Amino acid sequence: MKPTNVIVVGAGIVGASIAYHLARQGAQVTVVEQASPGSGVTRHSFAWINPHGEFPAAARPLRSLALADYRRLQQELPQLQIQWTGALTYAETGPDSPDTDTQGPMSSAHWIDRDRIGELEPNLQELPRRARYAPGEGSLDPVATTQTLLEGARAHGARVLTQTPVQGLLVEGRRVLGITTAAGPYLAEHIVLAAGCATPALLAPQGIQLPVQASPSILIRFDAPRGLVKTLVSNSLLEIREAADGSLLAAEDYIDDSGPQGPEAIAQQAMASIRRLFRGAEKIALRSVEVGQRPMPCDQLPIIGPSQQYLGLYLAVMHAGVTLAPTVGRLVSQELLLGQCSAELASCRPARLG
Repeated sequence: MKPTNVIVVGAGIVGASIAYHLARQGAQVTVVEQASPGSGVTRHSFAWINPHGEFPAAARPLRSLALADYRRLQQELPQLQIQWTGALTYAETGPDSPDTDTQGPMSSAHWIDRDRIGELEPNLQELPRRARYAPGEGSLDPVATTQTLLEGARAHGARVLTQTPVQGLLVEGRRVLGITTAAGPYLAEHIVLAAGCATPALLAPQGIQLPVQASPSILIRFDAPRGLVKTLVSNSLLEIREAADGSLLAAEDYIDDSGPQGPEAIAQQAMASIRRLFRGAEKIALRSVEVGQRPMPCDQLPIIGPSQQYLGLYLAVMHAGVTLAPTVGRLVSQELLLGQCSAELASCRPARLG
């Protein structure tokens, strides 16, 4: 039987995961990326593998699979590097959050007291009364992970075209036949759009208005002593973790272009908070501040599934792409190649948007 031919538009971590899972299942895969792999929103991700957090309840079945799928990926791709440090989450000021059920046996999130927090984070000077500790959670280098997934896809026969902007969709009647680029058209049975914030512009000429907004965020990197932060710490002031190269990464929401709520000012505020919170952080230095544009659907749920308007067109646009990437890749490949309709994706279908 002739292998299914699929084009994946976008080589961020979500597109790379979809390409890897499709190629591993025997599909003929072409990945088309306008710049370099992981150069868009993936590059600016804090990259916390977090099945908890603030998100719509309808996304819980999908996010609950993330940790198990990342563990599976590490078995399939031994070069994939993940820092399974665990995560500490607490309110820096005010009352603690109420107890909540843990989400998935691999995370095993539970409440710990001040003494245990001090054991996990010996440099933390202001210990909260309690914190939620998820020993099964971790983080990764999102660009390196994207490259690893694409290398895995190539090992199964996929080709990756970089510096190749997609100009539009090639449509005949109500079927999408392929894509157009400056190098010419590329044809396939299925076109998967995993292009993040660029996806609405690709769909608009076909009369599809995809309600996805660009949600800015800041990724701040500090030069710091190794081992200053042991786990991943998230409180009401910041999210912070140690990167693979020993630097510290902090994530913040982006508010203004400049001024007291601009990126540089927020970076300085984050640096002051870290110096106050952690013993030995007096000499940390700001290395870089980068602003990324996260694709945020109007209802904050991922948009994953076949287009209602055009046969052969499949959408994969979401916030929390790092957390969801391995699960989405697995489920999308099953839907496209095996015709299996995934129950975990039921709340994510484009049809809900009208």
